[in-house]
Amino acid sequence: MFPCPSNYILITNELGPGLVLQYHCHSRDDNLNVENLQFNETKKIRLADKIGKRTRWTCLLKHGLYMRYYSEFIGYRMANVRRCGASRQWIVRKAGIYLTRNQNPPPVQHFWNKTK
Repeated sequence: MFPCPSNYILITNELGPGLVLQYHCHSRDDNLNVENLQFNETKKIRLADKIGKRTRWTCLLKHGLYMRYYSEFIGYRMANVRRCGASRQWIVRKAGIYLTRNQNPPPVQHFWNKTK
């Protein structure tokens, strides 16, 4: 196998000044802690596709009073072939969660759910 640059997920909080984003991302083999991002902060999660197992990272994002607004989705999924240097940037706004793949313009991918 040839050397392969890491793939990564970026999560950026664009909810607004003073608004905190809580995130928790995990895969089959890795489980990151629940952490918070302040407005305009970005978290970079490095990952590598694993041969023989399909790499998949799931992320749960929450915000608002008592973290009432939430969305859980697949933040990164391995293709049929190994990817090298792939990026998935999730831009979090009040209107929804936007995905940029390898620096392309972001369409809305997920909307917020609200707990009762």
